[in-house]
Order: sequence, then structure tokens, then C-alpha cells
Amino acid sequence: MNIRKTSAAVFSMMLALSFAGTVLAGGIGGVPAVQVQTLYQVQLTSFPALDTSRLAAEDIIGDDEGLPYRFAVAQDVFLTPENSGTWEAMTDGRLLWRHRFACPGVLSLNLGFTGYRLPRSATLLVYAADGSGPVFRFDADDNRSSGQLWTPILLTSELVIELEVAASERQNLRLELGRVSCGYRGFGADIADKSGDCNIDVICAQGDDWRDDIASIGMYTISGIRRCSGVLINNTAQDRRPLFLTANHCSVDASNVAQMVVYWNYESPSCGEHGGGTLTQFNHGSALLSASATSDFKLVELDESPDPVFGVTYAGWDRSDSVPGSAVAIHHPSTDEKSISFENDPLTITTYLENPVPGNSTHLRVIDWDEGTTEPGSSGSPLFNADHRIVGQLHGGYAACTNDLSDWYGRLFISWQGDGTAETRLRDYLDPEGSGVMFLSRLGVVDPEPEPPPSGEGELDLYLVSASPNPFLVEVELIYHLNQDALVRARVFTIKGYLIRDLGEFAGNDGDNSLSWNGLDDNGRPTPAGLYLFYLESEDKTARGQVIRLR
Repeated sequence: MNIRKTSAAVFSMMLALSFAGTVLAGGIGGVPAVQVQTLYQVQLTSFPALDTSRLAAEDIIGDDEGLPYRFAVAQDVFLTPENSGTWEAMTDGRLLWRHRFACPGVLSLNLGFTGYRLPRSATLLVYAADGSGPVFRFDADDNRSSGQLWTPILLTSELVIELEVAASERQNLRLELGRVSCGYRGFGADIADKSGDCNIDVICAQGDDWRDDIASIGMYTISGIRRCSGVLINNTAQDRRPLFLTANHCSVDASNVAQMVVYWNYESPSCGEHGGGTLTQFNHGSALLSASATSDFKLVELDESPDPVFGVTYAGWDRSDSVPGSAVAIHHPSTDEKSISFENDPLTITTYLENPVPGNSTHLRVIDWDEGTTEPGSSGSPLFNADHRIVGQLHGGYAACTNDLSDWYGRLFISWQGDGTAETRLRDYLDPEGSGVMFLSRLGVVDPEPEPPPSGEGELDLYLVSASPNPFLVEVELIYHLNQDALVRARVFTIKGYLIRDLGEFAGNDGDNSLSWNGLDDNGRPTPAGLYLFYLESEDKTARGQVIRLR
């Protein structure tokens, strides 16, 4: 998977120019190649305003019934580059197609391409029409066996689809937009409409002992309109197979599993903010492996493992028939920014939504949360025991910031055997080697942020300070720091690990230093738009940074 995110500072300037008058499309090395139409001249499809009062009444009922959290309304369409949008020819032999979409007054938009197959020469960009937020880039690496592509969320009420393809490969293109989802709650909402104040942002000090586990939890959307929580889970092969555990009732099934978009590190940047998270790190597409209503679990496999840049870990688990003496939940309340909750007392084994012990023994009951709570949207999130291992996933309950009521988690002990088949149990996937182990530890740790060393003291240290502008069109400057004079080698790689530019070795000085890259490869050819990794090496030290090149 490509990482498709930009801070859009440069991009915003480009869009501002496009609204002011004729814009010049990017040519070789960012040099203007041909005049293209302004965005105002590109075809706009606008949908009617949503009846938010009616939707709010429906959501109260849906949330009370434990339905997956609805945040958007689907607008079903059938639009292709052949029946809609605006085509333009560029002087370098490539074609440009664009289309605008708007939902008046909404908080967010996302798209569902029910037909997607791009040739190698093609790139697809999705971005807010006003230039705010990230620019999502897709290409042939995003072709899936399902033939679909479902985009992440953009916090905007108007977006642009932009396709660029070699004229010779236009006939090999398949791009069919089947859905535009208009988001009316949750993402982008005012803080007053976010999850309850008693929720604890994972960035808070209470999360310090759980950093490596926090990194395994994700939030996901289904078909662009509903969302739940889940967790990337380890298996005994420890091969980083992207197995994602969630709740059965979250409505993922064979008809829509390819439409899942999983978001990583959607978290508040400061304690108590309950907002401000970003939605730029994601995986799209997955396949259904197993599920059971008995303990309300569902296991899917993501089409690709999360990019290493995201720092996602694979949570450990405990399948023993035991009762945790305490528990921790890491989840997305109302599928807002990630939170952490604590139960300091022993749990009980019961029937779902019942108190008698042991009942039918399918669920673990959290009698009441001592710190934090859960909310609609937390469904599917993992429950950890004191050993940092998953013992279940959230089915439902009555807990909220305004009460001390209970929650129930489907037991991993029950899910292990499920209903006796590979399609209804976890055993075949979490223990593919048939080892019979009762528990497995987490795979992966979160690297701590490096602290700048004292200048001129101790062993050599090297770290990146900044990259500017980032994204860049023509040239990017990197500032790096050494705590003593040393030789430094700089190289540029693609996100897939291919070396495209060796900038050589040069003398670095004690303190801040700078170097630049003009976007050319080792053969002097312009590199395409996308994400690139900078590696700086000095003696046994390495520093890495990422830059995004625009065209």
C-alpha cells in the first residue's frame, strides 16, 4: 500500500490559483506543461441537503439497539470517465480527467469505486476542492481482486476526483464510481458533539504503560456509512499476517468486506482534547475469514499489512478459561479519537447482557468502569488482561459517562473453538502451526521519539530536524543535526524500498546541516508524484524521514 497523505500547504496554494484563473498543469520536474481548466469549469455533481433531524431520530434508535455507528448517508450513483466529468489533453501525451462532488452542509465525504482497475501509467487523486486537508493518491498498486476501491474520509463538503493516464492506456482503464457518502456526524463535528468527557485520550499519562498495545487498535468504516473498532492480532507463526479482530454484529459480511477502510493512529494529539486526530493512515480492502454470533466475533484479513511507517503492532492474546482480575479496554468511543478505559476489579463470566454467573459462559462482564467508559462505535474493540493480552472483544452493554452500568465482551476462550468449523472459530488462523499454546504475546513495539542529544558530548548522534516544503514541487530541503563532525551519506528510496537517488557522501558539521533534493533520480529523470523516504547514515547511526512530491 502506498502512503497517500499530504499536509496540502503547497497544494492549497495551487488550488487557490486554479480558482483565480487558468492553471498550468505540472510538466517535467514540476515545470508547467499546458493550460488546463479551472476547477469552476469542471463538472460538479451536487446532492440534496440531508434531513439531519430525521437522521438524528433514527440514530437514537439505532444506537440503543446496538447497531454499528452510522455517520454518513449513501448517495448511489453510476459515474465513469466516459459518462461524466471533464477530459483534457496534456502536451506530454497524457490525459487529465476531473469531476467535482458536493453535499451541502455536511462534515465529511468519502467515495466508493465499485469498479477500479488502473493501468501502470495512471494515478488517481482525491482531495478537498478548497485545498484543505490531505491529498489521497491511488494507482495500480491499489488494484484489488474485488475490483473495488473505497476511499478514506475527507473532512470537506466538496471534493475533486482527478485522474491522469497515458493516452495509449485510456482503453485499459476501469473507474466506476458507485457511491458518494455524505457524513453528517462524528468526523469533523464540534467538540460538544464528540464522545463523552469521561473518556481518556490514549495520549494521556494513563496510557503510558499501554503504548505498544494502543498501536494495534484501529477504527474502520463499512461501505462508507457505518463504523466500528477492531484490533490487529498476532498469530503463532508471528509472520505479520494482517488479521483483524472485531465484532460480529458490526455488519461486516461477504458482500461488503472489500469495502472496509481501517484507520490507524486516529488519536487526540493532546490529553483531554477529545479531537484533533488525523485520518491519513489507513488500509483499504479485506477478506472475511471466520465469524460466530455465539461470542460475537468476526475475523477478517486485510488486503495488505499496515505500512511500517504507521508503527502498528500485533496484539497478543490469552485463550485460557480464566477470569481476569482486572481489565483495560482500548477503543474508539463513538468511533472518535482513540480512548483507554480501566476496570480495576475482577470480571465475571456470564451470558450476554445478563448478570448471573456463569450463565452460558460466552461473555466476560465488566461490572462497571473505574476510569473511562465505552460508547456506540467502541464495538469490536479488544479487552486486555493485566498481562497485555486480548481476552475478548466488545459486544455491547449499557456503560456511559453518565452511569456505572456494565459492558459485555465475547470471550476469546469461546471464540477459539467457535461453532466447530474453520469458518466459525479463531483457532485455524491464530494458531496456524497447531502449537496448542494457551497465550501469545504481542508482536512489535512502538519506537519512542528520539530526544536531541547534547551537542558535542558522548557518541555520535544523528537525527532529522525538518523537511521543507513538504509536499514539494521542485525541490525539498532537509535539515539534519549532528552532535559532532562526521561524514554523512544520503539516499532516497520509494515507499516500496527501491533506491532511486544516491546523493553521495559529504562532510557534516557539529550542529544543524542542510541538504536538498530536486526530485530527479540517478539518471536525471523526474520522479513521479508520491511518497519518498530519505535515509541519512553516519557511522552506525541512521535517520529516516519522508517527503511527498507533487506534480
